[in-house]
Amino acid sequence: MKKQVQEEKVRINKYLAMCGVASRRAADQLVLEGKVSVNGRIADEPGFRVDPRNDEVIVDGRIMAKPEAKKVYILFNKPRNVITTSHDERDRQQILDFIDVRERVFPVGRLDRKSTGLLLLTNDGTLAHRLMHPSSQVQKEYLAALDEKFPPAMLQKLTSGMRLKDTGEKVSPCRAKILDDGMSVLVGIHEGKNHQVRRMFSTLGFEVKRLDRVAYAGLTPGELRRGEWRFLSRNEVEKLYRLCGGH
Repeated sequence: MKKQVQEEKVRINKYLAMCGVASRRAADQLVLEGKVSVNGRIADEPGFRVDPRNDEVIVDGRIMAKPEAKKVYILFNKPRNVITTSHDERDRQQILDFIDVRERVFPVGRLDRKSTGLLLLTNDGTLAHRLMHPSSQVQKEYLAALDEKFPPAMLQKLTSGMRLKDTGEKVSPCRAKILDDGMSVLVGIHEGKNHQVRRMFSTLGFEVKRLDRVAYAGLTPGELRRGEWRFLSRNEVEKLYRLCGGH
């Protein structure tokens, strides 16, 4: 009996690859960095084995959906002061408090607590990994409301690719448009550095008072109000796959 159970288990790196989190080699690195836990226990070596049907696997705070689960794709319009992590020690409101589905879903990328707007959630690890991979260059659009008017003369500095003043990181060129009031700027980026849009404006001496993601991979909120969600259509899911390299 023990032999049968052992045969049903798979190495943790294979399981993470099945979930679309990373390649087996990259999964090994996640394990070595202590970022993977199984049933509450840190997976401390690449040879660690898991039961794909019953074990709960968490990578960097994110619960992995079972590879064989029914695939679910959700578009959510995140309100302000809602966090995107699955666990919060301070018991703050989370996005999963708004979404009532049987399957375990996780956000594709994140929005910080103060930011609002579009989030994709799914249990399709393959699609999530492809959408977040830098090579896919998935476009995200943000509407940034600033503390003062943004001068047109500074637009080139914003869009040509800058070094962030806090870390010296280089960001790629982006698209931007100053809106009529002069204090709102629509910014389109394909990278996903932490708090990137806020840090870009901070580098230029501006504070972002409100930040709203208004588009992600061609999807927009449509009629969704803050806190509302809907399932993606089959056509929308197929478009997302085509956008990041096909099935």
